[in-house]
Amino acid sequence: QPHERSYAMYTPFLSVLELEVPTIAALNGHAIGGGFGLALACDLRIANVGAKYGANFARLGLSSGMAISYILPRLVGVPKAAELMFTGRIFKGDEAAQMGLVNDAVEGEQVLARAMELAGEIAASAPVAIRLIKRTLYEGLSWDPKGAAFKEAYGQAMTVNTADAKEGMSALLEKRKPHFNGR
Repeated sequence: QPHERSYAMYTPFLSVLELEVPTIAALNGHAIGGGFGLALACDLRIANVGAKYGANFARLGLSSGMAISYILPRLVGVPKAAELMFTGRIFKGDEAAQMGLVNDAVEGEQVLARAMELAGEIAASAPVAIRLIKRTLYEGLSWDPKGAAFKEAYGQAMTVNTADAKEGMSALLEKRKPHFNGR
């Protein structure tokens, strides 16, 4: 089925969710769409203040993917997540930090160093305790991003062949505003 193919495409990226140790996304460049979803699947995120981030699926005529509709509201709240997903608005790293989407936003050349510094702080803690804390943290949230990603894959399969999706992709490539007609 088309939605199963979409989900199969997510699977390697969503495997980051299975790691018992904390994961840190060092976002030195832009992360939009699926790349944004991969960043959200990580436990912690360090952003480049000037890089661009966002879930622009609606602007492309597509339903969201990579469990973004599940993870994003848990990070920034439902109203902000709805705004970002409904509008497809792209924002910079400094705004991502202001809304609590990332742990820190630094200049591009400092992103990896800051991520490594944070990793070092975590590594100074007891490994067994960290793994158990991570597990109980997410179990307490009834965390199921893979289930959400499967549902989103269904939504993407339903939208990928619509006239709106074709228009959205064409508009992106032609660097113009899309003209959607609801088909």
